[in-house]
Amino acid sequence: MENNTKNWLYNIGAAIGILSILIFCVYLGLGWYTKHNIKIKVPVLTGKTISDAESELKQLGLSLKIIDSVYNEKAEAFSIIEQIPAANEEVKPDRAIYVVINSGNKPKVKMPKLIDQSLTLSKAVIKNNGLILGNISYSYDEIGNNLVISQLVNGREIEPGTLLNKGTTIDLVVISNNKEQFPEMIDSTENSTTETPELKEN
Repeated sequence: MENNTKNWLYNIGAAIGILSILIFCVYLGLGWYTKHNIKIKVPVLTGKTISDAESELKQLGLSLKIIDSVYNEKAEAFSIIEQIPAANEEVKPDRAIYVVINSGNKPKVKMPKLIDQSLTLSKAVIKNNGLILGNISYSYDEIGNNLVISQLVNGREIEPGTLLNKGTTIDLVVISNNKEQFPEMIDSTENSTTETPELKEN
């Protein structure tokens, strides 16, 4: 009976020992698999081309994924303008670094209809559509005042709905009934005296 008890205790102890060894091995294997003790510092990618960034990340055991493209006139075409995670952050091996690139192409906008609109409204519409107000010239009209009668790009009439690069300069021609803006329109007779014709005797 005593021998059976010893054998039973021995078997339990052996089983616990084996289980402990297995748990320890699994823990070591999991640590190796996840590489939780290895950290890689993310390099600076902004301003670099996609090919250069991919090559640099590959050497570090990382990868690159493009998540978006936007236009930035201050950056080189197709260069990286944003990265996630940020530079100098530490990540695990095989991590993907997400980037936003400069599309290199200016976005297009439709030319709004400004003709017959007030100059004040036209200025706001031009700005809200991502366009730039250029030169404003005036034309005399006795009735109308402060209304746009012509919209131009590089001296040529531009139809509403025409696709333009964002940031295109729009010139306007506006009518005005202010004669002071047009000295040549002032009636030269306004400052002259009217002479009464002499009556001839029969």
